[in-house]
Amino acid sequence: MNYKMWMIGLGMSCVAALTPALAVAKLSLADVQALVAHIEQTVYPDSSVSSYRLTHFNKDAVLKSFSFEMTMKNNNSLLVMQWPATAKHKYLLKVGNNLWMYFSDVRRSIRLSAKDSFMGTDANNYDIMQVSLLKDYTVGGFTETSLDGEPVVKVELIAKPATEGYAKIISWMSLRQQRMLQNECYSISGQLIKTIRYGEASDVGLYRIANSVRITSNVNKDRSTLMEVSKVQPKQADEIKNLIFTLGYLETMD
Repeated sequence: MNYKMWMIGLGMSCVAALTPALAVAKLSLADVQALVAHIEQTVYPDSSVSSYRLTHFNKDAVLKSFSFEMTMKNNNSLLVMQWPATAKHKYLLKVGNNLWMYFSDVRRSIRLSAKDSFMGTDANNYDIMQVSLLKDYTVGGFTETSLDGEPVVKVELIAKPATEGYAKIISWMSLRQQRMLQNECYSISGQLIKTIRYGEASDVGLYRIANSVRITSNVNKDRSTLMEVSKVQPKQADEIKNLIFTLGYLETMD
């Protein structure tokens, strides 16, 4: 799955108290809000250049595969397709809540929805361009439980009115690792759309980044999409020019 501060005064004091002992202690709403805030602040750098490989499966058969590079700065992202050759000349640009696909070979851009499938896979544009839980969702409730033997808090996240992503996300968050392990994503009608599982995490500077993310369709359970992170380079904000997050800049590509 841009991730920012929320309830910072409360969050810093509560996160300090989030130890393995909480696996048996009773969590408060403030504890859970602080955990969500902490995960958002450490799950991925605000500004970065990263490389990904995305593979779309039907059972064990590979249907399609892509590689791409993504540059992120605050709430803006530029995704550049790199492989295969048929996917080159395609750029996905996100500026705030606005999303475009730009085709440099024909100098044409089209407006996209966050809910549109990304390149015909089970991932949609919202999944690829990063979910912002703090900006887009509020904590609707939570329970303490376990997932695959790991103590977790199961958090119900309700979309705010302007959110373009999922109407509701049920997120399993590890208390010991202080990161997301699994998300269930629901439509406005309450239907489960997909399940997102986060693989083992690696420390990159101050961040704990999942090495892989597997997205499984609830409509067709034989189908899944695996996104693997091959490189993450955190950047200072002034190292990335704002100019690259414009359609005018994309018109100079290729």
